[in-house]
Amino acid sequence: FFSKNVVRCVSCEKDEVAFTFDDGPDPRYTPQLLDVLKEHSVKATFFVLGEKAEKHPEIIERMVKEGHVIGLHANRHIGAPFRTYKGMKEDFKRSLEVLQGLGVKVHFYRPPWGLVNMVSNKFIKEYRFKPILWSIHASDWSKYVDEHHIERILVDKVKAGDIVLLHDGRGAEGAPQRTINALHLALPKLKEKGFQFVVPTKDF
Repeated sequence: FFSKNVVRCVSCEKDEVAFTFDDGPDPRYTPQLLDVLKEHSVKATFFVLGEKAEKHPEIIERMVKEGHVIGLHANRHIGAPFRTYKGMKEDFKRSLEVLQGLGVKVHFYRPPWGLVNMVSNKFIKEYRFKPILWSIHASDWSKYVDEHHIERILVDKVKAGDIVLLHDGRGAEGAPQRTINALHLALPKLKEKGFQFVVPTKDF
């Protein structure tokens, strides 16, 4: 179950969509992704892993500099049902220490695999996070999809109000590269359809 203030979509009154990326930063892929977003003047939200952010602070710095929003995913990518109370407490604590050390104040949280329990909800409330899930994804982590499948999902299925889940880390071998290739093709088409790309604010 989830706390009541979980966000699954943005306002549907306008042609607004929110692109979100999980499981980075990854030095092989995230800089390429940032290049694509910059080329198309798109701002996005990155739900990062603390252990990766700690290893690649320069990527986090670039995200902030270029106007993207950074949310917390976890320190290590382990779902809530597989953690002890102590493990969950330490994961929240450590990941926030890393991000705060990089000058990032976190307001938004996305749990690994979208899974929560009583323990994780306790810390979500304690840290006053706004949980953000998603309304559409392209299975871009899978080895069974290619960039053209991802592009088709983004162009044909995304609608006003959607929060789009994609990945800049983890997944099948080379999966984030397929996502990047798909975005090269899809973002101009989505812009032609009149979509505006938004990032969350505190009243999101």
